[in-house]
Amino acid sequence: MYKIRFEETEIGNNYDMTLLVIRIEERTTKKGDPYCRLTLSDGKTQQEANLFNNNTRESLKIQGISEEKPVNVRLKCTEFQNQKNYTVDSIEPAKLTDEEKATLIKMPPLPRQQMLLDMIRIVLDSSGREYDKDNVVIPEDDYSLTALTVRLISKNSKAFCSSSAAKSMHHNLMGGLLYHTFRMVKTAYSVCDIYTTLNRELLVCGTALHDIGKIEELSTSELGAANYTADGRLFGHALIGIGMIDKMVAESDIKAGRETYDREDVRLLKHLIASHHGTLEWGAITLPAVPEAMVLHNIDMIDSRMYMYEEGLAGTKPGTVSDYINGIAGDGRSTIYRPQE
Repeated sequence: MYKIRFEETEIGNNYDMTLLVIRIEERTTKKGDPYCRLTLSDGKTQQEANLFNNNTRESLKIQGISEEKPVNVRLKCTEFQNQKNYTVDSIEPAKLTDEEKATLIKMPPLPRQQMLLDMIRIVLDSSGREYDKDNVVIPEDDYSLTALTVRLISKNSKAFCSSSAAKSMHHNLMGGLLYHTFRMVKTAYSVCDIYTTLNRELLVCGTALHDIGKIEELSTSELGAANYTADGRLFGHALIGIGMIDKMVAESDIKAGRETYDREDVRLLKHLIASHHGTLEWGAITLPAVPEAMVLHNIDMIDSRMYMYEEGLAGTKPGTVSDYINGIAGDGRSTIYRPQE
């Protein structure tokens, strides 16, 4: 089944496309008329498209159109604020097999289970201690940062492998949290070969857990569409992640009948999570106070921005400049250039 992808569209043309509805948001025009903004996936890229003519979620539902359903659409590609803008001229439910529908779900470029196993192996290796890299079961009497990290990830592995990393902006796809964290953990491990005064175990473990709170901050559908939970809105993933660590430590202490994990190690680990956004304006609970926290923040920035560059370059022809991309640069909106091949 050949599908036209968003990257193939050009301003001024109309396209008949088979896409997957990821999200439907009701909005109103300046005149007060209702319309819907659809987030649509072609399996490689997600784009937003406006559906006017007084459409609502309910009117679309009556037509058999809802989130997580495939649709046949005619899209008009126009230009708005120097970037592609899509308007839905017509839409109807599409009949696809499960295999055809699966091709419309955006996924990481690497197998999720392999990424999870490789990430845990890097965490084990960061300790400098001897572990069986093929066995992720940690000895019961091991209360190191590595043990805490592997246990927490293993306990939540299903959600960790399926959760999106964000509602929008970067790594907003099924398994996006794992993909984002996996690349960051690889970077964190390598950075310590250059800056040898860094505590590799602390940095790698903090990196592996920096966004684990997102499995409770966000509710991710089977298509990778994420929405904030009540706790996500009230607390944010950093505070949620710290709470998950505190709970695991407390449960371990109760089970052992004594204090288990080293409290200074746990304090530093929680500080890395609390400060990984870097500045208070960006949502950090506190500012980085140790070098590992500063490095974690910058690795986070590198990977999130690299994902946005990768997505932008994929839809840009060689020798041309991309549409405006929000959040990729300090001014909030910028473009990227794809060199000629």
